[in-house]
Amino acid sequence: MKYIIKFGSCLLSGMVIIGGLLVSSAFAWSSGPPAYRTGAPNDDGTCRDSGCHSSFILNSGDAKFSITGPSFYVPGETIKLKISFKDDIGSLHGFEMTALDSNNNRVGKFKSIGNTTQVIPPNDFRGLDEEDENKYIEHTVAGNQRKKWKVKWKAPSDASGVVTFYAAGNDANGNGSQSGDHIYTTTLEINATSTASMK
Repeated sequence: MKYIIKFGSCLLSGMVIIGGLLVSSAFAWSSGPPAYRTGAPNDDGTCRDSGCHSSFILNSGDAKFSITGPSFYVPGETIKLKISFKDDIGSLHGFEMTALDSNNNRVGKFKSIGNTTQVIPPNDFRGLDEEDENKYIEHTVAGNQRKKWKVKWKAPSDASGVVTFYAAGNDANGNGSQSGDHIYTTTLEINATSTASMK
């Protein structure tokens, strides 16, 4: 029987006790939050909604949390996106992102750049379903020290129309608890084109 006890923040801290054995870094939320916390339709809200970082109303801080990228994507090709905080007050930061088409289907494949981001693997402690493999990306332990991250997203070859990227971010005070952290959400819409590469 497995016993899991979460301490600290959903995005940035915590430890897991399995069968009475203490395991810290391998399962810490600092290595990435649970899946389905981007604030996108059909997700499980954000880490504020899950009862972790509930000190403040969603998007109530003064920081600016954003996704930036090209104006268009080409079906079957890869684009680069940047997720970032500005005017933040926290000492640690985290994010999680996914992409949905106009019918709210999760689309495309994410790929990390460097060691500050990671694609959420299916069937581990984060709870991602196998059918959503490569559909969610988030920070790593090394990424906690950053407030800007770059990632890649490959569009499906049959993609068309607008794709909306949804991200939730944590501007955390680094006190090792769930309190005092601000959670933000943001979106970016990118339309398809068949004529120009946006790599």
